[in-house]
Amino acid sequence: METALAELLAHAPIFVRKLNGEILYWTSGAHELYGFGFENSVGRVSHDLLRTGFPEPLEAINHTLRQKGIWEGMLAHIKADGTPIWVQSRWRLKNGSDAEEPIVVESNADVTQRENLAQELNHRVKNTLAVVQGLARLTFRREVQGVKEFEERLGALSKVHDILVQHHWSAAGLLEVIERALSGLSIRDRVSLVGEEVQLRPNSVLAYMLALHELAVNAVKHGALSVPDGRVEIRWETYRNDRVHVLWRESGGPKPSAERRSGSGTALLNRVVAAELGGPVELRFEDAGLVCEFDGPTQKTSSLAQVEAGKDT
Repeated sequence: METALAELLAHAPIFVRKLNGEILYWTSGAHELYGFGFENSVGRVSHDLLRTGFPEPLEAINHTLRQKGIWEGMLAHIKADGTPIWVQSRWRLKNGSDAEEPIVVESNADVTQRENLAQELNHRVKNTLAVVQGLARLTFRREVQGVKEFEERLGALSKVHDILVQHHWSAAGLLEVIERALSGLSIRDRVSLVGEEVQLRPNSVLAYMLALHELAVNAVKHGALSVPDGRVEIRWETYRNDRVHVLWRESGGPKPSAERRSGSGTALLNRVVAAELGGPVELRFEDAGLVCEFDGPTQKTSSLAQVEAGKDT
């Protein structure tokens, strides 16, 4: 039994390395997958040998590995013959012979075909969205403002799809969703973000993106960001370990108008976003500016440090 298990592990694409990437052991399975032999691999830094593309900074990955003892994610590697591949990677931190120098057991499964199909699907979805956009322009060409709003929301939907494809439909960070929602509006320096990074469920990302996109566009057109001195604060915090409370607060702008209280963006927030997140969206049109609060589900509680990006002084 032990011999059979050892043979099975030897043929699996696994290698053992130091935390800094220096390879200590290289299985025949790793040789078969990457094309690099034992003698060409041991002693090399794996990240250099395989020209690894990481989904986030290596420092952040190693931080998670030290904290939890395990990390899983998608990596881009280059084989010995120059062929690029995608692998589903699993890193386990183990104590080495020297307790002060732990080792990493890294196992990788080739998922290139799956990822190529996902990229092809993404391309086709983008083409479909472009066709829908064209049909909207032809159908409602006399309703210029309505078509413009529809195209903006279609753009938000496209951003959601990009995020989910990049994260392999597993989860997405709230901070990334916020940054994408604000991108292209030239307002980032007037928006402060305060909260801990938290992962969102894939089926909730659309609702968060739509909500933040509507609030941002509305603030540019009618709210605090329509005047030079206006500001927006976005603050969020988790509770019950599986929910996040988001607060959008505008200040320094004009008093909310009747048009803003009854516009299509307000209807979208109250109906679509509330239904998707499973809770009400509270809108308060205060003299100082719009305040919006809503809750939604998270993927898991994050232990990362607090983020205060672009906070105004």
